[in-house]
Amino acid sequence: MHWDNRFACSRPNQINLPHLIERISLLVIITFGEMIMGLADFFTLEHFSIHSILYFIIMINLFMNYFGQFDHAIDEEGENKGIFLIYSHYPIFIGLIMVTVSMSFLVNPEAHHLFATSFFYAGIGLFQATVLSNGRFNKSYLKYDKIYYGLQATFFLIGLLLSLLFSDNPTIVIAIATLMTLAMEIHFTYFYMTQTKKFSTPNWELF
Repeated sequence: MHWDNRFACSRPNQINLPHLIERISLLVIITFGEMIMGLADFFTLEHFSIHSILYFIIMINLFMNYFGQFDHAIDEEGENKGIFLIYSHYPIFIGLIMVTVSMSFLVNPEAHHLFATSFFYAGIGLFQATVLSNGRFNKSYLKYDKIYYGLQATFFLIGLLLSLLFSDNPTIVIAIATLMTLAMEIHFTYFYMTQTKKFSTPNWELF
């Protein structure tokens, strides 16, 4: 990570952006791997429940959101020199770690549920806000407008407020978070597919 940082600062005109994105994405994949390890206990015979399935869906939604932004939407031939890309991944890592830690606290009857819920959403919000902040480096037809940002923020705020309201019930909190992250991912997918069909040539069999 530090090597990439020095490289981007000392040789900005020669940076290989696709290679940099690939290397940073590998670190994100490792962080998601840590989340999977944290989820493993929820998939044992003793602890398997609806929480296990919902947590897994949340993780998939977050991963797909990251993958869509940095593997498909970002313009690898644009003017992004990599500095913002590098530093913006620190809150992404922190957000994912916060989500991972919160998962066990949310279902712990001895935990302070309001704090656990707030910490959980702080992690999701930090992750999502940072992913969206890289939207300015997207391909021209995939740059997010105010409506897109507004809808993403609305999904998050509705999920946060409802979860804080029902913070004493972990199942409801986790279900709300699942629906919220799913709505965010569906919104991105719809935006991406619609814009690609209008302004580019789709290169996947879905079309």
